[in-house]
Amino acid sequence: MFLKLQQKIWYWLKKKIRVHSWESFKARINRKIDKKIYKKTYSIDNIIALMKSMGLKKGSNVFIHASFDEFYNYRGTINDFINAILAEIGTEGTLAMPAYPLLRKPDSIFDINRTPTAAGMIAETFRTYPGVKRSINWQHSVCAIGPMSDYLLDEHQYSVTCWDEKSPYYKLSKINALVFAFGLGKHFTGTFIHCVESILKDEIPYFALFFQKKEIRQIRLADKSIYKQEYYTASDNFERYISNRKDHKFVCQYFDPSKYKKTKISNLTVNMFDANYCINRTIELGRKGIVRYLRPKPVKNLF
Repeated sequence: MFLKLQQKIWYWLKKKIRVHSWESFKARINRKIDKKIYKKTYSIDNIIALMKSMGLKKGSNVFIHASFDEFYNYRGTINDFINAILAEIGTEGTLAMPAYPLLRKPDSIFDINRTPTAAGMIAETFRTYPGVKRSINWQHSVCAIGPMSDYLLDEHQYSVTCWDEKSPYYKLSKINALVFAFGLGKHFTGTFIHCVESILKDEIPYFALFFQKKEIRQIRLADKSIYKQEYYTASDNFERYISNRKDHKFVCQYFDPSKYKKTKISNLTVNMFDANYCINRTIELGRKGIVRYLRPKPVKNLF
């Protein structure tokens, strides 16, 4: 009863203050405060030097999450950012970013070429780069360029949960990818962390809760034909919830700091995950009943 009242109050408040989520509201407030505190500017050279200190090198396979709203002390453009990373990893490296579409209605058609990504301005700019490919997945598409792009993307239309063994997110662990997060908080855990639910859904009852509903969605391919994708998602009354405090505890208590690095440049938080370590570590913890979720409650009899 109390939870339903909380939700009603929050829905009313969202309309009043025009935000999509509590997290975005807090980010807006924090940004206003940080702008008064952090004044130091930085360039693309500073960003690349920092990434190199965290493991970036020639031939690296890299996945990037980023909020360009947090780059307000950056003296450069989005194109400078993308071009510098591509130049640093070279033709032997692969760069990937999330490209999930913002489609709220079940009957919406995801156009593989034209539908924008809701993953931010950097990811949307990257999506339109020459040579960048996009995976066929209505819910959690990914874009990539480089020699490993076909491996990452080509089976995503056959994923039954978006993050299973055929997904780009899980395959990051197979190519020893580095996952960088910019401006998303010092304990941000990226989308690939959801692989634990997909990998363990047939093994552990708790994770099966995440996939109890079958859905079919339409995707318009590059040749204009329509592909119907079938996948599993949560039931309509499912409540998945992770708090920042829970992520903080999960990262600090269970991850090796040499495999999950975090730092700052001016106001901008920068995190680096070793995808192979972090994905497999999260699956290992999941088998022990250690998860990031507060809801659904991870009670012992579900493990």
